[in-house]
Amino acid sequence: MSINHTQIYDQARCYDVAFSFRDVAAECDTLAALVQRHGVEPLGRVLELAAGPASHAREFARRGVRATALDASPAMCDYALAQARLQDLALDVACADMCDFSLPGSVDLALLLMDSACYLLDNDSVLRHLHCVARHLGPGGLYVLEMAHPRDAFRLGSSTEAGWTSERDGLRVDTTWGTPGDVFDPIQQVDAVTVHMVWSGPEGNGEMTETAHQRRFTANEFDALVRANGEFEVVQYLGSLAHPVPFDNSEAAWRMVPVLRRRSP
Repeated sequence: MSINHTQIYDQARCYDVAFSFRDVAAECDTLAALVQRHGVEPLGRVLELAAGPASHAREFARRGVRATALDASPAMCDYALAQARLQDLALDVACADMCDFSLPGSVDLALLLMDSACYLLDNDSVLRHLHCVARHLGPGGLYVLEMAHPRDAFRLGSSTEAGWTSERDGLRVDTTWGTPGDVFDPIQQVDAVTVHMVWSGPEGNGEMTETAHQRRFTANEFDALVRANGEFEVVQYLGSLAHPVPFDNSEAAWRMVPVLRRRSP
């Protein structure tokens, strides 16, 4: 069955459990260190884009930073806000398109994690997105993206596990993200990725399958898009957020993490 890729994000709690293996606190440590090294101190406000459950925004809120989570899925926004309230955290939540949003004030750090950049399927979308983010960053503010490693685009191995199981609070989620039969369009650099999720727990069982269209980026083309935008400079590349490793470490790097800094107007 092929359905709109956003429907998997309607299963907000299952998605949160599925990706609960991430060390969010350690990743936020790395992000805070990047701000200290390249950005504007003190870190006063963070914006997490395509935030989903807003794990990183909530962690920054826990640390006393004003945090905003933005996502296009109403289910994810509702879930993120509910989780923040359960944890007695102050979290601003906005339901909007990451290429077309408007928030009051400016932020010191913007984040686009979990390879959510893959949903920017063409160059126009990337440029509109960069421009929109730049409008919300103060001069010297940082924008950190976590993208798939380019080896995945060239089919030179896999940087992540295609299938895994996670469990929390009695909810078990089995996730498969990609199958050998998935079709890659080498002209558009877009994968038609089959996503399968099965869950079971006290509140019942469920299952869904869908096709997610995801773009694969190389470092050179992303650099070119940043230069075409003109509002950012690339100050560093990492190969992982936790633990931080250089992008050119062929053994340890499993992500492409560009660190962009907002140029002065």
